[in-house]
Amino acid sequence: MTLEVELKLGPFTDLKADVIDKGKCTGCGSCVAVCPTQVIKFIDDIPTLQEVPGEIPEGEPPVGKCIECKLCYFVCPVTESLEPRMQELFGTEDVFGTYLNLYKAKTEVPEIAEVAQDGGIVSTILAFAFQKGLIDGAIVSEASEENPWVPKPKIITSYEELMKSAGTRYSLSPNIISLAQYREVVEELLAKHPVGEDWLRLAFVGTPCQAHGIRKMHNALEGADIRPANLVVLNIGLFCMENFDAKKLHQLILDKTGATIDQIRKMDIKKGALHIFPKDGGDAKTIPLEETTEAVRSGCHSCEDLTAWYADISVGSIGTPGGWSTVFVRTQKGKDIFEGAVRANMIKKESLTEKGESLLRRLTSKKQETGKKYKETHV
Repeated sequence: MTLEVELKLGPFTDLKADVIDKGKCTGCGSCVAVCPTQVIKFIDDIPTLQEVPGEIPEGEPPVGKCIECKLCYFVCPVTESLEPRMQELFGTEDVFGTYLNLYKAKTEVPEIAEVAQDGGIVSTILAFAFQKGLIDGAIVSEASEENPWVPKPKIITSYEELMKSAGTRYSLSPNIISLAQYREVVEELLAKHPVGEDWLRLAFVGTPCQAHGIRKMHNALEGADIRPANLVVLNIGLFCMENFDAKKLHQLILDKTGATIDQIRKMDIKKGALHIFPKDGGDAKTIPLEETTEAVRSGCHSCEDLTAWYADISVGSIGTPGGWSTVFVRTQKGKDIFEGAVRANMIKKESLTEKGESLLRRLTSKKQETGKKYKETHV
């Protein structure tokens, strides 16, 4: 299929002017990952151009210098580049986007149920994919050693590593930047899986904006993927109403509840509130979401996508009771893997209730409307 697409493309200076300086950056990390000369770095959660000083000797590769390839602008989920093509391929006329099936589901794997958030579906899908040899690794987030509530991107290559990464942390983790050092990542994976580079297969887990960036890399060119998305064979999106700045969130929790971050066992967002569970087993503290606005990343205010329209499978908790997850199966690839896990008795699925779907549709519509209004008033 050939689509006529009018593109606005620009180098990093345009990305900075149009997105970053206007507070629209979601922190997805796509620009960092796609930069062929590795001059875009993530500093204080902001993409920043860091070129090496001096001239590159003649005949040497231009590593450390911006070559104005414009890929960073091209794959950014905030820019309009490629959006006509994305709409043609993955139309989002419905607030839920394009999908094949909508379920409520939960893991049937006891050890995943013990550590996972909600229904444990993402961990179970990855466990099934590892078990069946469908992937060589997965790009996820895990708790940092310094602070368990500050996530960091991680490429895992085993079920054991998967179990360590289970759970949800409500601060930014630009997972795709795990692939920024493309050659080093490939060599490390090949050391564990001695196949050809073209045969390496990774699953990706991230927020809607991250799933969007991956999908842009996959569909920018017909018949070819832009690195590093060529390694990604399964795109799993997580529902996201908004993402928090870690430092601001931790300070807000301290101010509202008196709890320091090292006193917290678990965080959960349910029924319009952030719930804080202490390690000492005491009662959970609750902060209404409308009181958390000051900790939300500025780029989230213009986002319209709650349910990860561009993923193969989208997973969240809105619309389902505790211990279950809401699951959109969006593509045939996603369906094959999800149904495979069901047939393997690793996942239990049921139809999402009308009440659950109604709640999800209401909140999804609200986010879309809020995002559109913000864009209209913040040029």
